Amino acid sequence: MPRLMVSVVTVTILTVVGCTKAHKGALATSKATTKTACELLTANEIATLLEVPAVQKDEINSGKNEMTGVDICNWYVSKNSSEGIEVRLRLAGSNDEGAVALAFSAAKGDAVEHDFERSQKAQPVSGVGDEAVYSAYPVGPGGSLVFRVGPNVVTLTGSASRETLVSMAKMVAHRL
Repeated sequence: MPRLMVSVVTVTILTVVGCTKAHKGALATSKATTKTACELLTANEIATLLEVPAVQKDEINSGKNEMTGVDICNWYVSKNSSEGIEVRLRLAGSNDEGAVALAFSAAKGDAVEHDFERSQKAQPVSGVGDEAVYSAYPVGPGGSLVFRVGPNVVTLTGSASRETLVSMAKMVAHRL
């Protein structure tokens, strides 16, 4: 009986260690980006995708929030207009599965404004990064798309259609 117990414990330990190392190896292929949120898309790219002549960066409301660690870049079509895009970049503290899940969950919560009903209506998006969801605004055009590439979690929020946000997300995902 003791011999069986030792065998079971040994197999359990080897399985846990082996699975953890294999999983960490898979996540380690994607590294945390050194880019800022404002470097993920250019003004020309955003303007083209929004089908407007130009966008401008909101210098006052862009930058890294030192308290949360979230880097934010706001692009607007014209002053005092609701048209535009906000890009948020959140980095998981490590490539650990828990840290990555926490960062993605926090970004999704921010994107749906911590609204339970809106969170339940969020739709998975395929073909963008390792994981992605879209949530439409409850009223009016636009919404939020949250996606992750390894430990990099990006939220695109604004007046753009789902299709436009997906196009932007695919561009960003290839750069991470």
